[in-house]
Amino acid sequence: MLVLLPDPAVVLQMRLVAGAATFDGRETRANLAYLDRCRRWHGASGTWLIYTRDTGHHSSGWFKNPDYERCLHLSLSFTEPERPTARRGQDRKLAEAWAKLFFGDALRWIWGEPPLTAQARELGVWHYRLFCDRWWQPMKPRGEVYSTEFTARGWKSASELFGAPPPISPLYPG
Repeated sequence: MLVLLPDPAVVLQMRLVAGAATFDGRETRANLAYLDRCRRWHGASGTWLIYTRDTGHHSSGWFKNPDYERCLHLSLSFTEPERPTARRGQDRKLAEAWAKLFFGDALRWIWGEPPLTAQARELGVWHYRLFCDRWWQPMKPRGEVYSTEFTARGWKSASELFGAPPPISPLYPG
């Protein structure tokens, strides 16, 4: 049986690239270029990876709790090894191995999210987020994302300001 393993050198390189900028979910030329730089295909394990530093979860009005403002974001999907278009379902063991390499001891604080959009479901993309403080140090956020316990007085979410339901995600509005 072939054992598929993630590559620590890929993780190191992706961390360095991600550290050069941040992604706020808007489809600007700069953001799309950043996403492109942060995307890799690891042929030996058949893994598509995107690793970014995301910002704006609270300030955009998505989450009420300011502890959820920024995160390290790993997106994974899987193909047959050495065949980048031969999609296969989620590989939990391989996803865990990649997540351990990216997040280390802070793995216990990650937030896993299944595919939400039609495109993400088709591609089998899972998202793993590790929330960070303002210095990009991993942290365990206080409370729930929609809790106002730690929110500044008078702060309003986008849905409260404009009457529309909040987006599913700043990365996938509407």
